[in-house]
Amino acid sequence: MGEHDSSHGLKTTAISLEIVEHILECEGATMSELAEITGHAKSTVHSHLKTLAEFGYVVNIDNRYQLGAKFCHLGDYVRTNKEYYRVAQEVVEWLDHESTMEADFAVEEHGRIVSLYGDLDFSNSTRFLIDGSPFHVHTTASGKAIIAEYPESRVRDIIDRWGLPGSTDESITTEEELFAELERVREQGFGENMGEAIDGFWAVGKAVKSPRGGVYGSLNLSGPAYVVDDETRATQVELLDEAVDRFERGMNEMYQSRSQTDGGESSWD
Repeated sequence: MGEHDSSHGLKTTAISLEIVEHILECEGATMSELAEITGHAKSTVHSHLKTLAEFGYVVNIDNRYQLGAKFCHLGDYVRTNKEYYRVAQEVVEWLDHESTMEADFAVEEHGRIVSLYGDLDFSNSTRFLIDGSPFHVHTTASGKAIIAEYPESRVRDIIDRWGLPGSTDESITTEEELFAELERVREQGFGENMGEAIDGFWAVGKAVKSPRGGVYGSLNLSGPAYVVDDETRATQVELLDEAVDRFERGMNEMYQSRSQTDGGESSWD
């Protein structure tokens, strides 16, 4: 069960995306290097690079291919096009100011966790960018908080796709453990990760819901596990409670404003 399964997609698209990821991982590469890394013929790699360059996704600088600036615009579009963008940014900034931990807002997409807003140290690494997110839902506080709100069938769909691989010795690796953990998350109202995704890394996350009850994502606080004691944990959970209230209150106000403008109709989840 690999990270990228192209068996149900177009092989040509998969090759182009593979090339893009290797350029990112290598921080630039020649055509010959990409052919060697991917195992594809130079003619194949050249054709894909030519197409990617024509559409602005790669640039050739002194015979080394780099990713194009177009990706900056795509990333900005994804983040800013979310209906909750302004509220999420404001609440994450508030958490950053109030907490000694790192704050972010994450969503679940295709069974993985992606951090959209925040300034996490590890998110600046090349590996993080290649994977979109290096984390599975079962290893993260945000993932647990989000999928605890899902019906069991949806959680099982995610497990069927990705499995329950262990990122560290502390990771959950069985369905029995995961469903027991999700029940604990529902009871306490937040998800927690103690070295399950990264050794020595602690995080707490709380799901944020839309005005109609759907799950937007999760607000999270994280930092070194060695600084976390019962008092610190309680303080961070209290801050998250207030942050979620701010977020959902802000979205409710926006929803009501749009409903009035649209004559009482809205398509929000």
